[in-house]
Amino acid sequence: MQPKRLTPRDLEPLRALVGEAAVDYALVLGGFHFINRIADLLHVDPEALPERLRGFEPLRRFGVQVAARLFARVDLANRSDMDRSARVSEVIRLAVEERDARSSLSRELLLRVQRDVEAALPRQRAEAEGFHARPGDPVDAFVFVGTRYAARTTRAMVEALLAQGFDDLGILDLAIAVADANQWARTHRLLAIEPTRYYLDVDVVSEGG
Repeated sequence: MQPKRLTPRDLEPLRALVGEAAVDYALVLGGFHFINRIADLLHVDPEALPERLRGFEPLRRFGVQVAARLFARVDLANRSDMDRSARVSEVIRLAVEERDARSSLSRELLLRVQRDVEAALPRQRAEAEGFHARPGDPVDAFVFVGTRYAARTTRAMVEALLAQGFDDLGILDLAIAVADANQWARTHRLLAIEPTRYYLDVDVVSEGG
């Protein structure tokens, strides 16, 4: 509920049980976080989707398969020839490759999403609950709600994106970008990785507490 305050200390209880395999758990959980946030953002039950978005279901399944392949390509078992830093770097490299190769969004928009996620990331429980004023711009509003409480995206928010020129694939890619930025915002804090290792050009300082 307070992801902006995550630090490597939050992994210590798990590390006490499984040792350095805690890093692998964090990466796998990050993958599930990514998939679940996309599902929440798009309300993937076809009956719950706005009519214009029901064509998303095959694309969503494809996106989940891409994420599954991403983690399948990385050997997360403890290996003597690959230390923790190298394992994490391999995951980040593959994630960036998948994102850049498949997204229809511009590099500038991906950077904007990442900055908006960092700005909206809850620092305290109250910021992940209740209702808060959201930005007026449709993209910024989608990122804000998608970061604070993803399941609260509404038909009106999606229609505002459509009115701004996004098509169904563009909205899907926007949801993927929001989920991607949220995943790595948490992962870099837990694993003490410099944000510039995975963000495009963002210089962000982790905030502990």
